[in-house]
Amino acid sequence: MKRIFCFLLAIVIVVLSGCSYEKEPDIIENEAVLGSVPEASSNSEIEITPAQSSSSSAEQSEKAENSLSSSEESSSEPEKTENSSSSSSSQNSQPSQSSSAASSVVSSQPEASEPEKAPETNTQASSKEETKAVWVSYLEYQTILTGKTEKQFKNSVKNMFANMASDGFNTVFVHVRSHSDAMYDSDIFPWSVYCTGTEGENPGFDPLEIMVEEAHNAGLKIEAWINPYRVKNTADTSKISKENPAYGWLDTEKVVVLEGTGIFYNPADKDVIELVVSGVEEIVKNYAVDGIHFDDYFYPTTAESFDKTHYNEYKSSGGTKKLAAWRRENVNTLIKKVYSAIKAIDPSCRFGVSPAGNMETNYNNLYCDVYAWVTSKGYVDYICPQIYFGFNNKTRPYLTVLDEFGSIITNKNVELMVGLAAYKCGAEDTYAGAEGKAEWQNNSDILARQVTAAKEDSHYGGFAVYRYDSLYNPASSVKKAVNKELENLKNVM
Repeated sequence: MKRIFCFLLAIVIVVLSGCSYEKEPDIIENEAVLGSVPEASSNSEIEITPAQSSSSSAEQSEKAENSLSSSEESSSEPEKTENSSSSSSSQNSQPSQSSSAASSVVSSQPEASEPEKAPETNTQASSKEETKAVWVSYLEYQTILTGKTEKQFKNSVKNMFANMASDGFNTVFVHVRSHSDAMYDSDIFPWSVYCTGTEGENPGFDPLEIMVEEAHNAGLKIEAWINPYRVKNTADTSKISKENPAYGWLDTEKVVVLEGTGIFYNPADKDVIELVVSGVEEIVKNYAVDGIHFDDYFYPTTAESFDKTHYNEYKSSGGTKKLAAWRRENVNTLIKKVYSAIKAIDPSCRFGVSPAGNMETNYNNLYCDVYAWVTSKGYVDYICPQIYFGFNNKTRPYLTVLDEFGSIITNKNVELMVGLAAYKCGAEDTYAGAEGKAEWQNNSDILARQVTAAKEDSHYGGFAVYRYDSLYNPASSVKKAVNKELENLKNVM
């Protein structure tokens, strides 16, 4: 009898294992196309590979569902979808299935920074009108900016913004510092490699100045999108120009090189925090932007060695927080300083963050304390979680994730926007499980239904679609499906 029981048990195990599926990557940054853009040398020009369409397989893995991306050498976006291989977002934590599960993350982390009791009133400006935004990443710049003349770039931008405005969008998030370089005339950071193909080389015109002017001419608001800590998507330090602030910090604890991942500023370093804040101040002072926007790139790894020296110094000075809580405090310090700096210059300028769509990944892997930001004053005007999941996603169904984020907001002045994945339209959703795998192929109104559902949340402030090329320059294999999705989305805008 015992042998029969063991035999039957073995059969059950085999059957169950055959029903397993691969878990979708947690971080899908808005730069998910890692791998398509080679880094330029600080001294030599490079050939820039055209950005892939949002529906390409590369973009799918990119945006792979809110996971941190690693190597920029592979190009880092779908921007908001980044790759599943990111070391910074270890895939070990199981995603929550309800808002109550999400809340338990906080209660299980006594070391986390204590958010102030809310609701609190921010001194921030509310958008008042529904934000209907599109992300334009450095991936788009590869075809419209790199090596182009001012006239060519201006015409491309004018056409892009006209497309958005005519379809009902009213806001654009444009990448202005995807790495430690700038798409604008800066006294702090060198010209971006995506301007001419060579980091530090002046393109002869100011891309951000043109985008601000054309956005406002088209009736669009424009927010400057920044990745605060990322220096390069490659560990090759020779790619950093001498004009880059990271260059002078090489071989110090302020800049960390992660082999196989990239080069990053250390979030624990006070000079790094001041550098990021100064960079934001420069933009708000010099350009008529309507907002500053961060995405989900925070700590690039959970490895204890990453900021060990700074943590040891903290402990030696009497600090009592555990490593994870201390790291969250470092990120919170940056967010709060950025918010204050913006409001001191222009109270009407918004500040928002687009965290990953996985609560545990944000809290335990990226060390971004979204809970504090939405329950306390002085952090953000809005959050825009990258909810790049379909309704039938096996582990992260859209409505569950939407509820997770909406349920934690207690500051009445913090708006909830939803980040949506246009790059999935018409494509197979590889990691969504049996029910969700073909969802984006069999339906043409997912984006519209997601916006409609989000509007039911009392904190709803709008949505953002990742990204422009996914909507307007999709691969031919999904173009018909994308066009249908866009038409249906326009009907609810």
